[in-house]
Amino acid sequence: MPFIDTWNYIQNNLHVGDDTKNWTKNKQYLGDEFTISSLTPTQIDVKTPGAINIQKIPRIDFEDVYAIWQKYIGGTYTREQIRDKTRYSKYIISILNWVENVNGGTLP
Repeated sequence: MPFIDTWNYIQNNLHVGDDTKNWTKNKQYLGDEFTISSLTPTQIDVKTPGAINIQKIPRIDFEDVYAIWQKYIGGTYTREQIRDKTRYSKYIISILNWVENVNGGTLP
């Protein structure tokens, strides 16, 4: 599937004020959440416990993680490798997992 389908799904179905659980493939749900504070065509902003500033996650970072998502889910790409690509790995992984969960286990 093209990335634009997943991005459009996120833009149309994730809303300001929504809480998203922190999730990783190996540890599953980690117990904390972050809150969506803004969605624009070029980024998603989140408020997270412990962070002083709003985290502004560029669309391109989502696209980079999307490109290797199946490798991450399949275990051939680690969270550490994703973290090396983007400092927002925690949020992107959690949001993509949310998208999969509400779409029967696949990204649009």
